[in-house]
Amino acid sequence: MEYALNTLVAVPALIFMFLAAASDLRARRISNKLNFCAALLGAWLHFVTGGVEGLGMSLGGMTAGLGLLFVPFAAGMVGGGDVKFAAAAGSFLGAGLLCIGLGAGVVLAGVVGAGSILGSGKAKAVMLGLWADLNMIASGQRPGTLKAGEGTRTMPYGLMLAVGMAGALVHATWRIETWLGPLSW
Repeated sequence: MEYALNTLVAVPALIFMFLAAASDLRARRISNKLNFCAALLGAWLHFVTGGVEGLGMSLGGMTAGLGLLFVPFAAGMVGGGDVKFAAAAGSFLGAGLLCIGLGAGVVLAGVVGAGSILGSGKAKAVMLGLWADLNMIASGQRPGTLKAGEGTRTMPYGLMLAVGMAGALVHATWRIETWLGPLSW
């Protein structure tokens, strides 16, 4: 028997994602308490609705969230709150849906970031810095410009991840392809 998400799990997950996104947008920080409570709630809800199989799905999602964002965190590309947010969201989504949601969130962040860079007129400087970082990585050195410096505008990455994950969750839970028509995947 295959365990599937249901509304009892999806609605609290969406509320959590909204709260985390709002916190990241407002303060550029996602609270440890919020992430911890959400991770526990996600695991508990999956256990209640799916037994050991549901709990396994939840723990797999948490592990995937930590694993997928650990390297970007270690490189200074995302904050610790984003990693913990992905793990907590994984407790609701499971590993497979988390990967889809994170992928969508990363693409959204790339589009928003590229638009922001192009709009700021600093595209050349950013591309030169990126090229220098890639050369350093290729030569086995730690890149210097991946972390945001003082005075650098940053993007609320948790917000972008939340939008991607919420979209994947809504699609998986309520099968929105019936009203999306040709745009459904």
